[in-house]
Amino acid sequence: MNLTLRVPAGYDLISSVQSWIYPDVQPVPEVTWKQGVGRVFTFGNESARVLVSQLRPGATLKVLAESVNLSREQIRNKIRWVLGLKVGVGDALAAMQDDPIISDIAPSVACIRPYVANSLFEGLVKSIIQQQVSYRAANVLTKRLVLELTQAHELDGRKLYPFPTSSQLLNTGEEVLRALGLGYKTRCILEIASLDASGEIDLKGLLGWPREEIMDTLTSIRGVGEWTVQMLMIAGLGDFTVFPYGDLGIQNLLGNLYQHGTRMTKSEVIEKAHSWGDAGPMVLYLLMCADVLGLIGTSGRPKTHKRHARVRTLSKE
Repeated sequence: MNLTLRVPAGYDLISSVQSWIYPDVQPVPEVTWKQGVGRVFTFGNESARVLVSQLRPGATLKVLAESVNLSREQIRNKIRWVLGLKVGVGDALAAMQDDPIISDIAPSVACIRPYVANSLFEGLVKSIIQQQVSYRAANVLTKRLVLELTQAHELDGRKLYPFPTSSQLLNTGEEVLRALGLGYKTRCILEIASLDASGEIDLKGLLGWPREEIMDTLTSIRGVGEWTVQMLMIAGLGDFTVFPYGDLGIQNLLGNLYQHGTRMTKSEVIEKAHSWGDAGPMVLYLLMCADVLGLIGTSGRPKTHKRHARVRTLSKE
């Protein structure tokens, strides 16, 4: 089926997606091209191959979806959620514009909306993979996982991929996952897959829970700490009132912007975020997106002439 979706003024699909998905490290399971992104989405027990394209920033999205049992509105709602089309960034942009160090960066990220994981299971597994490695390395590991465990589907001449299910992870086993480079994280991922497959933990049911209950529930799993849950809240639950302030990537980035290259401490990051008011977590998110897209120089001036891959070291659990 063919669908269209209106977007916020100036919204740029490719910049938004490639803020966290490197164009040269795919599938993760997303694949991107000059004017679009595609993957196999899940809707409970159903799945759908989906292509989303945009001719230019601000233009209506064109969606091509192949599914038998899903309604047009189900697919629209999923795309709106994953692409963050209903997430407001106005307060964060205003806070950035009032800050002389990052005011010039604000226009370059005004087109971005946060990209959220297809499911909480996928978001949690990806957050674990991201522990203690650069974000680019995490994408490489995710790509290996997708290619090893899933099969490509085709739509309109493009190969599209799903994220591995809990059953696929369990059936693959520890030895193969370790060989893919997941190392000590393998046991944690398999435990989560087991809890999900058995129904002992209802990840989908976490949506709407109080933050403290989500933290208590997930940190009871060995290998899942505060940083991982905070990443999940952002990338899986779409909660932009929180941020992993102890992340070394954001500490280094703010140190470059505000302290002449001296890394900020966690408490200093929190203090800086509070200076932007309630919009602080979203400002940090947009700054990290700008960094991934290669838009930030150490002086705080935007760099729009080229794209570079940011090497990001993540905090330990």
